[in-house]
Amino acid sequence: MNAITSAAISQPQQLKMIRPLFESAPRSGESIEIAQGLWWLRLPLSSTLDHINVYVLESKDGWTLVDTGSNSSICRAALEKAFAQGVLARLPLTRVIGTHYHPDHIGLAGWLANRGAIFQTTRTCWLQSRLLQIDHHDLPREEELQFVQKAGMKGMELAVFSRQEPSNFSHLVTPLPATYDRIRQDDVLKIGDRNWTIHIGNGHASEHATLWSDDGFVITGDQILPGMSSNLSVHPSEPDADLVSEWLESCWRFAKLATNEMVCLPGHNIPFRGIPTRCQQLIANQSAALDRLLEHLSKPHTAIDCLEAVYRRQLQSYERSLMIAEIYGFLNHLHQRGEIQRELAVDSSYLWYRMKPRISSADK
Repeated sequence: MNAITSAAISQPQQLKMIRPLFESAPRSGESIEIAQGLWWLRLPLSSTLDHINVYVLESKDGWTLVDTGSNSSICRAALEKAFAQGVLARLPLTRVIGTHYHPDHIGLAGWLANRGAIFQTTRTCWLQSRLLQIDHHDLPREEELQFVQKAGMKGMELAVFSRQEPSNFSHLVTPLPATYDRIRQDDVLKIGDRNWTIHIGNGHASEHATLWSDDGFVITGDQILPGMSSNLSVHPSEPDADLVSEWLESCWRFAKLATNEMVCLPGHNIPFRGIPTRCQQLIANQSAALDRLLEHLSKPHTAIDCLEAVYRRQLQSYERSLMIAEIYGFLNHLHQRGEIQRELAVDSSYLWYRMKPRISSADK
């Protein structure tokens, strides 16, 4: 998640439009029954974002778990508690569905599959996870160093970054099963008394699966979130990616697909009603951030120089390297829209600046 919240809309107004389903969340490893055959289970994360929501769906033959938490001792302990004395104790776990490949959503999928559950996800999620599992290195690679150098990182900050071990995927995700059951756009999964239609989003993660039930529940993972925007970080392997366009297209599509009475079951924070309204808020917040960035680029700046203009606060040192990847996403979007230009400076960083409007002969 990122630091662009719903500040563009006042809190009282936001509460009026977005209707939380509950006043508070379940405690770690405990669950709340949302509807017959549908439970909300919360798991702890050892990061700034300290939790993830996973959802338990009941069938006659067993449970389906949508998302898993990361591969950590606290996450495993919370799930073990649910297996021993919680919602998962009554029936066997038969299926695990991964909405997307980020560690907090599929970190324990392999561990759970070893207990006898089948694993269902999109092809991109499975392939990307298998690839990242073997991409382990102790120090940042040359392309990662070039990525942050081009963003304007230098001096002591660059030296510290070059000596830090990256956040290796293999530390946070147990090896995925060698086989999986693929899900794709418009697939319908029959789970208990509900049919869940798959709709694919993009931007936050390629081929991000969302599940829409025939009675008005929508499991959105990180594609639609209350209280925060989805992180749209560019990876050094695809430094010119325009993830913002992909994510905005998904928001527009889901806003049209949903009604305000549908219940959004997000990967983080409290389930709520008001999906179309929330999608419109997310689009507006993203547009406001892009406007701030465009205004800031009336003079040339590096990506690092743009951080505070977009996030509207002074970032801690540990946040800066994380936010660089998302700033690249905003810059790439404006660049591909033809609104800004970039030049390589003598110190190997990119300078980004706003394009001057063309002057027609009639204006001269």
